[in-house]
Amino acid sequence: MGFSNLFGISRVLVLGLLLMGSVSISQAGTVVSVSQGRVEVQDQSQKTQRSAAQQALKQVMIKLSGQREIVTNAVVKSAIRNPQQYMRSYRFEYDNSTLYYIAEFDFQALSAMIQQEALPLWGQRRPDTVMWLAIEDENGDKAILDDGSSSEIAAQLRALSQERAVPLVFPLMDFTDSTSISIYDVWGRFAQNLSAASQRYTPDYIVGARLFAVKDSAVPELNNEQQTQQQAANMRFEKHRPALANQGVEGLSEFLVDDLVEETHSPAFSEDEFEQMSNQKRGAYELDWVVISQGNIEFGTLYGDDQLSLASLFFEEYADFLGQHFAIVPSDKDQATTDIVISVANLDSLKKYVHVEKYLADMSMVRAVTLVKQEGSVASFSLALLADTQDFYNLVALDARLKPVVDRTGQPVEGFNFYWNE
Repeated sequence: MGFSNLFGISRVLVLGLLLMGSVSISQAGTVVSVSQGRVEVQDQSQKTQRSAAQQALKQVMIKLSGQREIVTNAVVKSAIRNPQQYMRSYRFEYDNSTLYYIAEFDFQALSAMIQQEALPLWGQRRPDTVMWLAIEDENGDKAILDDGSSSEIAAQLRALSQERAVPLVFPLMDFTDSTSISIYDVWGRFAQNLSAASQRYTPDYIVGARLFAVKDSAVPELNNEQQTQQQAANMRFEKHRPALANQGVEGLSEFLVDDLVEETHSPAFSEDEFEQMSNQKRGAYELDWVVISQGNIEFGTLYGDDQLSLASLFFEEYADFLGQHFAIVPSDKDQATTDIVISVANLDSLKKYVHVEKYLADMSMVRAVTLVKQEGSVASFSLALLADTQDFYNLVALDARLKPVVDRTGQPVEGFNFYWNE
């Protein structure tokens, strides 16, 4: 079951682009390798190499698309059965006495195949995530998984982060973290506290989760769930109230404020809704999560038979969720593209011009880049997009180098106007 389905079972609170207010999340992103597969092996025999090459290409296809289900496509299946035609190189490498088979594949050829099949394609720049995971042991003691943890769960999540090309860090839990957040904040998945404590990591996404054994007689904590989800409404109201009261926004109906107030003081969900959630198929362990990004806060629950597989399942679902948001479905070469003209300011040297042109050309959704005008330090480029303009903005938001030009209220000005930050 994917994240999108989980959101339907649990409760989705989409709070709009201005949700975070004073605790905004810095959009940065990290460039990752999406054409390399890494598979643990027992030996270097020919039989092992054949199997590992297939597994490595399977990894790469999932990285490129952001979706595990891509491997069900007939053309992709055929490619995985014959990985040599796409392989550039391979090698064996030891890591802490563990042998790995590492293969590099042809990014352009695989991207072309994905495009021909009209499958999702996710570029090399990926959003950064900080994960606050609180785990309860058999004695009822709770602890936050930190950056120095050598636990099996931490190792597995780090491995999945590399396998799925989804950058992930755990908090340091040093003096700064310890004074800004407590185990109870993470356990309660309190969005405001998680957001404030995460600012030092400048993440694009914040994950708060708690993992614990389900007791036979356990009854879900309705009040705790309502308090957690009600924070989303509070944050929304606190963000919009000063904008409505002080900025004098014209054409905005007063009922919007009333709706926000009503939402803030109403239960997050009814007793009946909570009972339906509680009647989901349960396992020996439960993982309750919250995902916070600049545009929304979302909650949900997963169940599993053991802690390790449950944590792994959550991360796989989370990686699919990010892929659904950031991957684009390229148009076929015979189909029309979305053509736009963007202006980029602060190109006051040939070096900057070369950098911005390469930046645009390297985007997975950009088929062609053409310089159409140059006036002083402002250049205009024509882009042929394999996706819509919102996908383009989503990708740009992950890189601090190309910033939208904003007005004095902080809103993007009309048109595709950007500022090169180098």
